[in-house]
Amino acid sequence: FGSSCCCATPHHHPVSCPTSQQLLGICCFIMPLLIEELNEELPPEEGFKFHFLPEAKFSSFGSSDIQPLLDKWGFGPDMAMCTFRVEQPITPDTLQAMLEDFFKSSEVRGALRQVAPGLQVLSPDKVRVIYERLSTKVVSMGFLKKFEEAGAIGVSGHIRGRIEEDWEGVPINNLIREVILCEDSDLYDAFTEPERKEFLFRIFSHLVFGGASNQWEDNVEEYLRVTKAVYKDLLTVRRSDTGDVEVLSHVCSIRSLGPGGLLFPKEGHPLNFCYVIADPVMRHLRVWYFGYTPLW
Repeated sequence: FGSSCCCATPHHHPVSCPTSQQLLGICCFIMPLLIEELNEELPPEEGFKFHFLPEAKFSSFGSSDIQPLLDKWGFGPDMAMCTFRVEQPITPDTLQAMLEDFFKSSEVRGALRQVAPGLQVLSPDKVRVIYERLSTKVVSMGFLKKFEEAGAIGVSGHIRGRIEEDWEGVPINNLIREVILCEDSDLYDAFTEPERKEFLFRIFSHLVFGGASNQWEDNVEEYLRVTKAVYKDLLTVRRSDTGDVEVLSHVCSIRSLGPGGLLFPKEGHPLNFCYVIADPVMRHLRVWYFGYTPLW
């Protein structure tokens, strides 16, 4: 690190230094090679890439058997169910980054504008996804018998009514709704807080409450049938070595897009929902969305 010339060798006669013109020629010869080598070593473009799969079909949403019920319950054009493929592997550790890339993706935004126009990404670079990871431990419809055990459903499947009251703009007109929403009711304890974060519970609840023009059922049977169909459409399961059914999908309940966009036409309404369900086996993302729109 001294001030001696780097071209001088100790204990030998000094070697003549190249002129400035010679150095310029050497640099001009070397630099292109260095640039080419750097280009070869550049990492691949980071981030997740997605492809919309418009041909994906469901046994619930859009089917001739079940779509009429979804329309009857007030979901209509405000509900969407669609599938995307993701190029990169899906792991629990990368869910946050994947979800943010998902809502920033131009292909995803273009597709969602068609199927879920109520969801608006206004500034992709400002998207900050807030989500809740839901549990999928419950795989049996028998879990929902707790409604019957609480007295909300009769033995024949009849849904027990009650005097109607308003809860944050939602009519509570039967005991199933009371169990689900009314925290000050004795019936609320029929399900624990962890059980309320089970995706099966959420599916059933959404179908029971429906949309603004809901023509609800007096018997629980149709709600149970559609719950099972939606569950099978959205989740990927397999048999474990012990023979038990286990869910492989990661279920994310999207709460907010941060300053980058609006999830729903009427933000904050309790009947809104947006789920992104990641299938790590097929590398598929399934979106189930409903943006509540009031009748007036």
